[in-house]
Amino acid sequence: MADTYSSFGKFLLLKQRSQDGLGTLWRAGEMEHDSFRRIVWLRRFDQTGLNRAALSAEIAAANQVSQVLKATNVVRNAVCGSEDGVPFAAWDYVPAQPLDQLMARAASEQFPIAIDNALLIVEKMAAALAAAAAVEVQGEALVHGFLVPHLVMIGNDGEAMVAGFGLARGLRANLDRVALKRTAAPYLAPEVLANGPATRRSDVYSLGAILFQLLCGQPLPADPAGRAAALEHPSLAFEEGPVPADVLAILAKTLSPKADDRFATAADFKRELEKLLYGGAYSPTTFNLALFMDRLYRNEIEQEDREVQRERGLDVAAHYQPPKVEEPEPARAAPSRTGMLAAIIGGAVILLGVIGYLVFSRPASPPALDSDAQKKMLQELVNTQVAQALQEKENQLRQELEAEKAKTEELRKQLATQKQGPAARQISPDEQQRLQRELASREAEQKRKEDELAKVKQQQEAEAAKARQQQAQASARAALPPTAIPTAVAAPTAVPAAVATRVPVAAVPPPTAAPPPPPPTAEVPVTTGLGSGVREGDLVDFTQVDVQPQSLVEAKVTVPRIAMLTRSAVSGYVILRVLVNEKGGVDDVQVLRPFQPARPEIDKACIEAVKQNRYRPAMKDGHQVKTWITVTKQIVIQPAR
Repeated sequence: MADTYSSFGKFLLLKQRSQDGLGTLWRAGEMEHDSFRRIVWLRRFDQTGLNRAALSAEIAAANQVSQVLKATNVVRNAVCGSEDGVPFAAWDYVPAQPLDQLMARAASEQFPIAIDNALLIVEKMAAALAAAAAVEVQGEALVHGFLVPHLVMIGNDGEAMVAGFGLARGLRANLDRVALKRTAAPYLAPEVLANGPATRRSDVYSLGAILFQLLCGQPLPADPAGRAAALEHPSLAFEEGPVPADVLAILAKTLSPKADDRFATAADFKRELEKLLYGGAYSPTTFNLALFMDRLYRNEIEQEDREVQRERGLDVAAHYQPPKVEEPEPARAAPSRTGMLAAIIGGAVILLGVIGYLVFSRPASPPALDSDAQKKMLQELVNTQVAQALQEKENQLRQELEAEKAKTEELRKQLATQKQGPAARQISPDEQQRLQRELASREAEQKRKEDELAKVKQQQEAEAAKARQQQAQASARAALPPTAIPTAVAAPTAVPAAVATRVPVAAVPPPTAAPPPPPPTAEVPVTTGLGSGVREGDLVDFTQVDVQPQSLVEAKVTVPRIAMLTRSAVSGYVILRVLVNEKGGVDDVQVLRPFQPARPEIDKACIEAVKQNRYRPAMKDGHQVKTWITVTKQIVIQPAR
């Protein structure tokens, strides 16, 4: 391995993900002795010709910002530095794709980014900028100042994360470099390109420029005249029709060449987007965005998961070098007192991590643990982690549900007030209908949150029951005479490692606090991992199956004749969510993205066709299981003759 990877200071470069006018983006490991402290995304500003001194001058300020800027849509635990004169920024690795690469991939694959997904991506980026505005730096609200797709990551789970806060001044100092300007110019406001200061309104412009490319499939022209022409009658990518009027109105305001005509802040822009997103015309969800990512990057996602699992276990002792002793820098005023709290919490987390490492990874004279004890310890750790994750999810959903309830109740009161007294005569019918649609949308979102919370509670109960069953099985196994416990045999490589070993329990007395034992002839699986306990026909998340469904028979879509009553050829996509059962049949079909322009008869024809599909079923722990997949149908309609 020593000849396979190269080091960059305390980082081991594992895989280069992209190269652009800013430099290179890597998946890397932050080394600590003979192992990794963490896996990170590492952005090296190593493009030839960059003014690296200007970037290095912003490192201290950027690190101070990262200490106090904590938000869902901001990259986590960011740190900036310089190695051998090359500035860098690193943050926690999450499975994700750089936004510039995502847009390029969608264009090359001719895979359209749905309007819902485009709006949702930019809304999440706006949330990051709005969170930054709550942080003060030298008495002023924090702005990004250099918002380009190359500093945005779109998670495979449908989240968006913004990087680069605090580095904008050093990046803008490099706008005279050809490569960097070519990369960044389509996304920067005219005043920034003219060497003016970056403001909250210029950040809003960058959000609009990114939204334009997500929708239209190409970046804005660099010259002002070309930008104005591009905004006159923009079309969606792949000839899917013009940009809808409601979206175009937001684009026109956001991309105004005059800063005063734009939204004043990212928060204002976000609120306007929310009216559009949740007012009934669109139905964006993080889940649908995650499905889109899975469809576009399915093979790469699986490959990267395998690579990261292997890389986490690398012995990096040959590459590790003790950190250099650096001269202390003059103290600067922290952006806010929150920085001290964050530092204390961070120090506590690191201390706990060190203690855990010493206790569990480096025990002195450890007592020998037999195989069963190791399995029990591992399973207890896994169960604890799963329970914690589910509890965090439940808390988050409860908070979101309470917020939705408050918004719904506010709308109800508003409508009730408008229907009573003289005020009712001042509200137009259109405004009343809009409020009613918004109320219906809020109620639907509230119902969705309640259903999701109920599912999490069910999952918690199932996990708790499984943990109790595992404890009972462990107690039963411990009570068996040594001769009754079969010796573990190494499984052939063709047998999945997660398949449970079965132990007869005919003579095992039931534990005191355990559920009743199975009949004497039953066999109880000795669980060895997260996948244990799965039975044939269970519904398993697509990301957790061992073998994905394989298409055997794909039915052809029969376009209804009524859909052919058109003057010119029309083409588009229908994206469906399909439940493949344990026999390979189709139990349910849902439309994730309907045909555009709207043609319900085409959507229905796609549903009917997909219901006839047949698959080799998904497998989990050697069992055939149900799972949801996505299916995309491309439809080309020729005019009827």
